[in-house]
Amino acid sequence: MVANKNSLSFGRYLKAARLAKEIDLKNVSAETKIGINYLLLIEKEDHDRLPAEVFVKGFLRAYAQAIEADGDEVVKRYLESRLDFQETEDFDADLRRSDQAYWPRLFLSLGVLSGIIVLSVIVISLVHNRPSGDNSELQVPDKIHRDTSPKDLQVSNFAVEKREQTAEKMLLKIVGVDKTWLKIEIDGQSAREYSLKSGDLLELEASSGYNLLIGNAAGVQVTLNGKPVEILGKSGQVVNLQIP
Repeated sequence: MVANKNSLSFGRYLKAARLAKEIDLKNVSAETKIGINYLLLIEKEDHDRLPAEVFVKGFLRAYAQAIEADGDEVVKRYLESRLDFQETEDFDADLRRSDQAYWPRLFLSLGVLSGIIVLSVIVISLVHNRPSGDNSELQVPDKIHRDTSPKDLQVSNFAVEKREQTAEKMLLKIVGVDKTWLKIEIDGQSAREYSLKSGDLLELEASSGYNLLIGNAAGVQVTLNGKPVEILGKSGQVVNLQIP
């Protein structure tokens, strides 16, 4: 009997039940055909690295059956935990969108303020340099024209072009050779999930890199910019791959 089981979420519930019956995780892996690393993700409740919900439900029921626990109860606790996790993710996404909107407004305000300051300095300088009793039109000092000379603009444009040239893109091609699922992060952004079968082709572009969670190590062939990427694992084994 698991102590205080009502307070445990799905991963901790399974781990507590397994330890109470003194069942080694290797035995669970051998009976369910699920890799130990993946079972650890379940016990740690690592939603970020877990695959699609339909796959997780099947793994949870297999795990529960291996240790004679209640599979329906485990799935119920998983769905509750998944809902809490998604609500947290949505809240964090709202905060990030708010931050993204804040900085452009701040820069725009600072730009307007800088423009007002520069204009005030120019007006004060013109008034100060105007000869006494001279009603001629105010002349703009040559320095102002030099600040916006074509030469300076050319230097600025050259710097922008140079930055654009250094941002080299990476092209990742994934070819399905057997049925499998994938969870892919690109440039540290939110992960996307895919289901592939033999003959399917997936092409992805990134600036800094990729992180792949592959449900079947022998189910895909991967190339980066035309060069093959080695995948260490056997058929049916879940592997994690960081590129580059």
